[in-house]
Amino acid sequence: MRKKLLIRTDCQSIAEYLTKVVKKHGFAAVLGVALVAVAVPGSAQETAPTESGDSVATAQDAVKPQPAADVKSDVKSDVTAGDDTQTDPPAEKYSPAPDSDPSYPLAVAVTPNASGDGQDIYALDLDLPGVWLVDSKRSLFAAGTRLLRKPMNRPRCIAIDPRGGVFVGDSATREVYRIPEAGAAPQPLTDGYIGVAMAVCVSPDGKSLYVGDAEKRATFRLPIEGGKCELVARVNARGLAFDEQGTLWAVTPDAVAVVSIDVESGEVTEVVTGRPYQYPNGLSWNGNEGFVTDGYGKAIWKFTADGKTEKWHQGDPLVGPVGITATDDSIYVADPKQKQVYQFDRKSKAATPKL
Repeated sequence: MRKKLLIRTDCQSIAEYLTKVVKKHGFAAVLGVALVAVAVPGSAQETAPTESGDSVATAQDAVKPQPAADVKSDVKSDVTAGDDTQTDPPAEKYSPAPDSDPSYPLAVAVTPNASGDGQDIYALDLDLPGVWLVDSKRSLFAAGTRLLRKPMNRPRCIAIDPRGGVFVGDSATREVYRIPEAGAAPQPLTDGYIGVAMAVCVSPDGKSLYVGDAEKRATFRLPIEGGKCELVARVNARGLAFDEQGTLWAVTPDAVAVVSIDVESGEVTEVVTGRPYQYPNGLSWNGNEGFVTDGYGKAIWKFTADGKTEKWHQGDPLVGPVGITATDDSIYVADPKQKQVYQFDRKSKAATPKL
């Protein structure tokens, strides 16, 4: 039967003991034990190598500080007997954003309301974070979270899901989510493949989702229900929209401001060149013309398929326009510096705040 040798606390016993052990096991195997034995008088109860050399006490094993007897701890431990691994309580998966006022509305998407006499407006709020819904009143459609690297921590782009709900691109988790209804948890669609989603739109047939990825400087396609992403074109899109013929339009921060993309062949055609926009942010298409927001220029630009572009509106009330959506009779613009989404009448250009 193996007999354990205990480290003695008097120096003479230690010396005799170490001499025997060094002869049997070598100096390196017991150096740490010797240092602990000399430095820590209370280590007499720790185990050292047995005669057969099976057990070696280390400095980490020997030094186990105990809390002072007169100090009470309010910290609850999940450590169980025989378990040296402490686990923290799990963080809440979703931390409800405060349902107060819009903080930084960065993008906007609209869809006809149930009664057919107006539009439901979805405003994506980067700093809240979350998504507002404006119908007859304003309400919080989806609450993001203040927890880092959790879904909807830094949402940046939004599109209407034709099946109901919205799609949201989130740079914090490198993901695109579907939110099918108010209060629903975000459903990840790309398994983290997307880097930084800056633009998102749905194909005219409602079967595919297109995403502009600022990290990969490319535009990708995936099934609308989620799945594998495939490269469409090397276009660093900051805004994406389809026209009625199925051509995909993209605005970029590069030398070629606007391009058209044949999504079947991947062919890219330069449309607006020469950097007419100071800081292009969003793009929308309606009818036979497209619209681009210019953040630094405080403007909305109009362009056509032949490459002609002109300012459609500049200045008040716009300060830093970003997201944009055009319908037959209105243009909706998200301006985070104004903490507002404006509805512009396409005929009179009168602006109405909607948040």
